[in-house]
Amino acid sequence: MWSDRVERIGPHVLPSLLVELVNAGRWRTPDDEDLLHAVFTDEPQSAWFYGLADMTRQNEFFHRMTPEDAFNNTGIGIDPNHAVLIGDLGADMPIALDYRTSATSPRVLYLAEPGWIEVAKDWRVD
Repeated sequence: MWSDRVERIGPHVLPSLLVELVNAGRWRTPDDEDLLHAVFTDEPQSAWFYGLADMTRQNEFFHRMTPEDAFNNTGIGIDPNHAVLIGDLGADMPIALDYRTSATSPRVLYLAEPGWIEVAKDWRVD
């Protein structure tokens, strides 16, 4: 069942499906590291999919960064003013929703070597 509650991280409305998964305890780091490798093409190192409180905490500093200072601004880059960190595969390996392409269905980015890459073109909201 979908919740009527709107969750925000900074100015960004989180996709309702993500909120539902978090609230149901289903947005969690998969036990299968091969699955993570298949999706993100990197070996996870202590992967962590954030809960809502952790998303808020992780994004407090991130949203104060400039695009030039946001980790490694190579590849397609990222703008912290238009993104929300939702997890990581380890230190300096964040997973983010990128709202530059859509305010309602952000794409999913991951900081790989040598820079930010698109993991999914959009996050289907409803």
